[in-house]
Amino acid sequence: MPIKYAISSHHATIYSEACLAYVSLRSGFESLVDRIYVLSKAEKRFNDFLLRLARTTLNSRLVGPHLFDAIELHLTDPRLFYNALEWKINDKMIGLLRDPIASFHAHVEKNPLLKRYSFNLCETSRRVRRAARSQLETAYRIMQTHPDLVVTENPVFVFHAGVARNEEDREKALARSRENIGYIAVTNTQLCKEYGGGRRVIPTIENSPRDRLSLCQTIGDCRQAIAGFEDEVKLTLDYGHVLTVDGERGRLLDGLKGGTIGESIVHLHLHHSPEVNKEIQHAHAPFSKIQGGQLQRLRDDLHEILERTGIRKQGCITLEVPSKDPFDYLPWLRGMKRGRSMANRLLKPTGFFESGAHRGNIEDQLASLNIVRELVDWSAPDIRQS
Repeated sequence: MPIKYAISSHHATIYSEACLAYVSLRSGFESLVDRIYVLSKAEKRFNDFLLRLARTTLNSRLVGPHLFDAIELHLTDPRLFYNALEWKINDKMIGLLRDPIASFHAHVEKNPLLKRYSFNLCETSRRVRRAARSQLETAYRIMQTHPDLVVTENPVFVFHAGVARNEEDREKALARSRENIGYIAVTNTQLCKEYGGGRRVIPTIENSPRDRLSLCQTIGDCRQAIAGFEDEVKLTLDYGHVLTVDGERGRLLDGLKGGTIGESIVHLHLHHSPEVNKEIQHAHAPFSKIQGGQLQRLRDDLHEILERTGIRKQGCITLEVPSKDPFDYLPWLRGMKRGRSMANRLLKPTGFFESGAHRGNIEDQLASLNIVRELVDWSAPDIRQS
């Protein structure tokens, strides 16, 4: 089966005029629920009603025939869940999904717009366990409701390992994360039996970029995190993150050549991490902006990664390359006199413009896809042997 190429869902989404109003109303309602508990009884009805306003569409310039095959669906979409303590699943939203999906991505540690919906895997609480279960169950419900839209047989589900409270907490944080990984392993097996159908979600832990408090910045730490759960929980290798950690690229390649590390790696995230002032930056830049001999290095590294891991068998690669043009996400602002300044103001809280100087536009997103597709095809076994 040929490899499917996905793009992160939030990099390929067009948001309607009412979407930001929806987020604002949702945030305000949640604040009221905190103070007036009786309103929680109306939360599902409130959330369902707002779905009529908060319309999004898939960018047909990015996903379709001869383009990206599918998306990696980020469950950070606030329409999918309600009740931040219970993480209740919005079945009506699942029924509205019409996008081809290759893999899933869990919530992340920070949510700039809805702070209650952050998800930190290294915090052990009933809320975190409920969130993990609801997110996995959502993937199974999507497969059940839209089996033809999930274009990989057993889709990967990507989790971050979490962020420690402080430097002194890192070791304890990893232990807490392992507790939750064990819970994910058991819960995923239960859900697979419950939903049946012969298809299974594969939970994975993604390696983090260089950061003071993020866990699993090395593949060695990732292996430690899933130790004992390897049959149920695998790894997502983020190559762009690897480049930001001093010496990690060499350790990764040595580990692939000389050990069994590749057996756990089943999914690949790709983006370019440019060098700025002699330091590799976590910029999610497109491969169309790669310079010098870095393209040959990428070709060689992909050759080793695909040959010595389970990525090709799993059948999916995700590119994380956003466009820096806000009109690609909010096209309805283009005709307004102050459209760009309004877009900048609306998107600034999300961190959208961080590293913007290194990002490209839709043409760069598609060029990156073509570059990666060519490199992957070149490294296929039948081509190497011909």
